[in-house]
Amino acid sequence: MNTKTQITLDQIYAPIQESMTQIESTIVDILATSNDLTREVIRYFFSNRGKLLRPALCLLGAQFGKSDLKTVLRVASSLEVFHSATLIHDDIIDSSFVRRNAPTINAKWTPQVAVLVGDYLYDKSFSEIFGTHKQDLISLFLSTATTVCDGEILELREKDNFSLKEDQYLEIIEKKTASLLSTCIESGGMLASLPMEQIVALKNYGLYLGMAFQIVDDCLDFTGSQEDFGKTIGLDASEGVLTLPVIRLLSLVSENQKSEVFKIFKSNLGPEKLSYLQNLISEYGTVNYALQKAKDYTDRARLELSTLAECPAKKSLQTLLDFVIQRSR
Repeated sequence: MNTKTQITLDQIYAPIQESMTQIESTIVDILATSNDLTREVIRYFFSNRGKLLRPALCLLGAQFGKSDLKTVLRVASSLEVFHSATLIHDDIIDSSFVRRNAPTINAKWTPQVAVLVGDYLYDKSFSEIFGTHKQDLISLFLSTATTVCDGEILELREKDNFSLKEDQYLEIIEKKTASLLSTCIESGGMLASLPMEQIVALKNYGLYLGMAFQIVDDCLDFTGSQEDFGKTIGLDASEGVLTLPVIRLLSLVSENQKSEVFKIFKSNLGPEKLSYLQNLISEYGTVNYALQKAKDYTDRARLELSTLAECPAKKSLQTLLDFVIQRSR
């Protein structure tokens, strides 16, 4: 039987393996505090670490030139801290109780604690980036922080909007997810003083990678298992967030079926209703449609890499595109 070889992040991170081992301790240093509660919550959140994709992108981007490793590590870690703050606040907004197969901060403590710890992480990430005294990097980070926030607001505004179009959805995920991934790898290129053409290529690569990553993430909300995915399955639907599989579905189903989908979104999403929605999505092939869109973005990202020199980091970025499409978590 012909099966695909499973790609792992360890393989992708091989060129930056030594630096990646320092990310956790750098984050701890950035977030150091004498406040016992803050320290406890931070330790809890980061004890169950995620993919560390954002700092990895920054480190990989810096591999294409020469840079000060200490500065790159601090910036890469700060970008992960910023991302973590968005996750903590997302969990409050979405009333989510599980992240990475563990209780969220708002579930384990209170939403008030989660808000304040998230704010603390935001402040620390900003302070660290400002501490580089690199004006182009600071400007990029500030612009991205605004864009991410705007994406969150757009998503909130469009909840339960059954007229949401595909291009509107793409605008939301570009702002909310792809912009930060783009900034992470672009920052690495900046810190390595790469030519502008190569920095732009990394920026575009990160944007297309981010689009694919979020589309796949939204598909996994219907097709993944909670154990693998690490988050509550069907959460987007239960919160009234329309993602690409559902947007496509609504453009294909009969009026009666569309009415049933509306009812699901406007009521509590139990196992039976989620199963009905999953069956409709499967019947109309809308996950496959969305995954093809994700594949189109990874193809565009791959083209951006053509301007960059052959090296282990380039190979990792190419392999990462395959990982994003194949992932189950």
